[in-house]
Amino acid sequence: MKKNNKVTIVEISPRDGLPAVWKTLSTNDEVLFINKLSKAGFRKIECASFLHPRLLPANYDAEKIMEGIEKHPGVTYVGVVPNEIGCRRALFTKVDEIMMLVAASDAFNKVTMGRTLKETLNKTLPAIFDAAQKSSKSVRIYILTAFGCPYTGFVSVDEILQLVLKLSYMGAKEISLVDSTGMANPKKVKDLVKAIFDLKLDIKLAVHFHNTRGTAIANCVAAYEAGIRIFDTSLGGMSGTPYGSMELDLGYWNVPTEDLVYLFEQMGIKTGINIDLLLECVDIAERFAGFPLPGHLLRTNPSKSEKEMPEQIRSPIHLDM
Repeated sequence: MKKNNKVTIVEISPRDGLPAVWKTLSTNDEVLFINKLSKAGFRKIECASFLHPRLLPANYDAEKIMEGIEKHPGVTYVGVVPNEIGCRRALFTKVDEIMMLVAASDAFNKVTMGRTLKETLNKTLPAIFDAAQKSSKSVRIYILTAFGCPYTGFVSVDEILQLVLKLSYMGAKEISLVDSTGMANPKKVKDLVKAIFDLKLDIKLAVHFHNTRGTAIANCVAAYEAGIRIFDTSLGGMSGTPYGSMELDLGYWNVPTEDLVYLFEQMGIKTGINIDLLLECVDIAERFAGFPLPGHLLRTNPSKSEKEMPEQIRSPIHLDM
């Protein structure tokens, strides 16, 4: 368990949130948005997905996004890849870290990856690790359904431990435990995190909670108390619907970055993020969406609360930096 009280907030909204709220967003606006996040103090940003455009049209411009961003020293820019082809596309860009998804639940893995868990571990991941290592890029892994599966229900701690061991052996540098459909609770979180730390592996461990059942912030605090120092969040809670979940109103899934940053800072836990610049980023995200996102902190800003939210945004917003 880590003894320091400094945390890293991984901002996932450019990759996860923006494609969901604005499907015609210009590449230039996405680039400027990421640049602004860098200036706000984020140390890791998920920038783009290299899934084939036929499957995810909103991410058609992944290469252009990575080409256009202004990289800041000390900031890790992450590209999400589905397979070896996507990984090799990403490696031709300015991506610093490759991210891949795998589900602890075989049923969920089949739905999201189109393969069994065994096939993902034996065929997909080895090629990605090999390509990334040859290019001196680190690999970050999402373990989906780490706290339960919507199809099969309970996922045991032992199943997660075995998967973590395999991923660590394969070369993962960071693993994020994803509560895919909001089934986690503080006790589950502490028990799983403790069990993984007891393995004493040379990996970084992160958490990625969804607020489906309203427990996400409580789970973040529990994770911190258990020793976690890396948290995946999204501005305003901006998110698409996670795989395997029923459709809900936009933005009600991810942990709102600004809310968690405020909470940590009030607790004396340093995030390294400038709150004022962060709120400017949230304001931009809401302008993209065209309606208020479910994060709370922006509502408490007097200068913001006096503004009238636009009913609908009908043309691209060009950010003035």
